[in-house]
Amino acid sequence: MEANIIVILISLTLFLAYISGILYSKSHIPDIFWLIIFGVLLGPVLKVIDGEMMTGLAPMLVLMALNLLMFEAGLNVDLKTFRESMEKSGYLGFITFTFTMFIVGYGVFYIFPELFTFSEGLLLGAMIGGTSTSTVLSILGCINLEDREAGKCRLFLVLESIVTDSISIVTAMTLIRLIETPQVPLIEGLKDIVFVFTVASFIGFGIGIIWVQVLNIARNRPFNYIMTIAVLFFSYILAEQAGGPGSGALAALVFGITMTNYPIFARMFNLNERVRVERRRLRGFHEEITFLIKSFLFLFVGLQMKPQINNILIGVGIAVAVGVIRLISVSATRMFTDLTEIEAKVSRLEFSNGLTAIVLSQLPRLVNGTGQFTDPTIFSELVVPVVLTTALFGSLISPILYNRGLEVEPEKDEAVKEKE
Repeated sequence: MEANIIVILISLTLFLAYISGILYSKSHIPDIFWLIIFGVLLGPVLKVIDGEMMTGLAPMLVLMALNLLMFEAGLNVDLKTFRESMEKSGYLGFITFTFTMFIVGYGVFYIFPELFTFSEGLLLGAMIGGTSTSTVLSILGCINLEDREAGKCRLFLVLESIVTDSISIVTAMTLIRLIETPQVPLIEGLKDIVFVFTVASFIGFGIGIIWVQVLNIARNRPFNYIMTIAVLFFSYILAEQAGGPGSGALAALVFGITMTNYPIFARMFNLNERVRVERRRLRGFHEEITFLIKSFLFLFVGLQMKPQINNILIGVGIAVAVGVIRLISVSATRMFTDLTEIEAKVSRLEFSNGLTAIVLSQLPRLVNGTGQFTDPTIFSELVVPVVLTTALFGSLISPILYNRGLEVEPEKDEAVKEKE
């Protein structure tokens, strides 16, 4: 690809991302929707940009997005907060993910056996088993909640999205590894997975501890946080070399968790506790980097789309199924933990997918064992309609349904009082 074309694409991506942010503030529809739509319009529809010329950038974009996504998930895992608020979020996230993976997985395998094996169906279910933090915040911004209730719901649902992001990525990477090596016995495959987890955790934790010490020594020096991203990618490469495919993403997750929760680990392992990491600055800089990468990725996904009415309808159908599964999951969660009425109402209406699902859907056609998949492109072709449908529902319809429910409830209460 020529250098001037790359510069034009970067400039265009940043411009469209800025426009998408404005549209988000006006419509509450997440920027992911607008960027993908812009990509579809500029690529397959109007043919202004040839999506094929960006194919060579796909591995780099997905690798960077996956690393930054896992690192961000790790940065958001405050173990102290998790201990205090994890029960509700953990139950809801795990139950929703499990139901979605198995119901969607078996469903697409049963209905479309020519497109999916059972393992591939489970992989599709794992990709869309989580929720999107941006849509959670969008919904809470639209519905009528008191400040205290909004704060509780925000923490509860954001924690759930962090949990499901991590579970989705780890499970998807594990299933891809198993699909790539069908000749390996299941027991041996599980041993490999345990080895991957162990190596990735050790490398991510070790590099995280060392880098926190370095940041403390070089405190207030410029460019410390761009170097953090460099160390992040170094940990990815080291883990991939030592543990094999899938280790790098897990190492990035552990690296982020270690940096955020260093004081806890310092007390556990008798390390120097007088170490300060300016996490607010780190998160702020990380958001800038992630903004560029995710914007480029969403536009790329739109440019690569080959809209087929059959796949769009299947994707919308899967999105409807995910919504029904969410209703069941919330009811099941209330059997194990005490959700308030407000938490239950918001949870039933919040099941939107986002960046994680988009990134994971790109992996089957990029991994070494592409020949092991029935159709490696089908994941992206179905996940994108699911993401767009759930994003629209979460941003536009969920707040209306929630607020309408609030209007109906007082009428019921008044009717009960009149009878009494």
